[in-house]
This record gives sequence, structure tokens and C-alpha cells, in this order.
Amino acid sequence: MSHLLHKGMRYPIFRILMTLVGAFIASIAINALYIPHNILSGGITGIAILLNLQLNFNTSLVILILNIPIFILGYRMIHRSFIVHSLIGMLALTFFITLTKNFSFHSDNMLTTILLGGVLSGIGYGLIFRSGGSTGGNDIISKMLNRKYSYSISTFNFAFNLLIIALSITTFGVDKSIETLTAMYVSSLVTKYILEGTNYKRTVFIITDKKDAVAEQINHELARGCTIIEGTGSYTLTQRHLLYAVISISQVTRLKDLVRQVDSSAFINVIETQAVFGNGFLDIKGD
Repeated sequence: MSHLLHKGMRYPIFRILMTLVGAFIASIAINALYIPHNILSGGITGIAILLNLQLNFNTSLVILILNIPIFILGYRMIHRSFIVHSLIGMLALTFFITLTKNFSFHSDNMLTTILLGGVLSGIGYGLIFRSGGSTGGNDIISKMLNRKYSYSISTFNFAFNLLIIALSITTFGVDKSIETLTAMYVSSLVTKYILEGTNYKRTVFIITDKKDAVAEQINHELARGCTIIEGTGSYTLTQRHLLYAVISISQVTRLKDLVRQVDSSAFINVIETQAVFGNGFLDIKGD
């Protein structure tokens, strides 16, 4: 599924379609699950939901108004392609929130509501992000702050979500804020799955004196290639060999066993890898 999405994202019409589908699914989570149960989502949408619950403000209108200055600033500072796709995502979300205003879902089990809301929200936003855009709001603000300061985009998004949790605590109490936090967590996991799929990779660096034997094990036993890099130990000043390879998460244990069989004194560093492009992996020409 993830591979098919990746191939489809090469075509603008497919990306727009995915944005519309994602916005529709996210709007169902907002209207049918979040608003009726006083659950807030992250970012600008969370603020809009709060104003709707407390002051009966129109959720779509609030999202639209709050995003106007954000898009004006973002247009000058951020890549135009991202801004255009985000504008489509934001307008689609406001449209579908209005369209699904009367959608409702009832369950006697609050956990069901939280999990279902988080899953639908994660799928919706995941499809929008996968299409190369966002729904505006804190996503654009985070990118602008990232350009000015050294902190990552995820750090700024985390700070915005902390603000939403704080607003939830002061408005609805601790219990409701925990429900909001849980829904956010579930949504983030599902969004990550939509963006990355299940084909997780690991980057491994192996320092060994038996480079040829270790490389042969990786090539033949794991059916993976590797790159041999010459290096010098800063403490001993001796020449060492560094092997670089990308493997699947299921191959990590097997790799360690194979390396230990050849060189029990080898040093192995395993790093989580978000995405790999090129020969044998995702097409580097894709978006």
C-alpha cells in the first residue's frame, strides 16, 4: 500500500485527490468524534474546536481566519509548492468540516471514541502530509521558525501541542486533557504509519579488522550490499575499516550474529532510518 501511494504521488492529480480524501476523513474525526466529546486536536484546528465548544464559533471559519496571516507570511518564507498544497489542504478541510457538520458517532465506551478518532485523524492527516502539503496552521509556523532557529520542526509542533493540552486542562479538566493527549498520540502513530509504512530500515556502521569476511557475510547471507570506508581511530591512530549498510529491521539480529561469528571484537552501530531512496529501495525520482 505504501509503495503504491509513493508511486501515485508522482502525479499532481493523484496528490490533490489524496489531499481531498484525507481532509474528508479528518473532518469526520473532528465533527463525529472530537467535538461531541470535548476532545481537541493539535494546532490551529484544536483552537478552532475549543472556540466552537466554548463560544459556539464556526469551526471552519475560525480555521480559515487564523490561517490567513499564516499563509501570507509562509508564502514569503517557505517553498511555494508546499504552500500551494497546504492551501489546498486547508481549504479542503474547512469545506469538509462544514459538509460533515451533522455527522455523529455514539459509543458508550470512551476508549472506543478516542481510538477511533485518533485513527481517523491520523489517516486523514497522514494522506495530506503524504501528498506533500499540510492543513496550514502550526505546520507552516513550525517551518518558518525552523528556518530562523536551530530547533527541529517536530520540536515546535510538540510545543504547540503542549499548548493545546494546557488549554484542555484549564477548560475541561485533567481527565479530558488525558483523552485529548491519547487521541493525539494515536493520531501521530497512524500518521507515521501512513508516511513511512511498515518497511522500516536500519542503517548499520561496522568497524572491523576483517572487512572482507564481514562484507561477504552481509552480501551472501543478508543479500545486501555494503560500502567499505577507510578510517583512522582517533585514540589509537590505527587504520580501521568501516562498513556501511542499510538493512531491514528484521535483519538486525541476524547481522549481529553474523558479524560476531567473523569478528567478535567488531563495533556495530545501528541507527533508525526514516527513508531510503535509490537502487533496491524507493525510487529516487519519486516525490
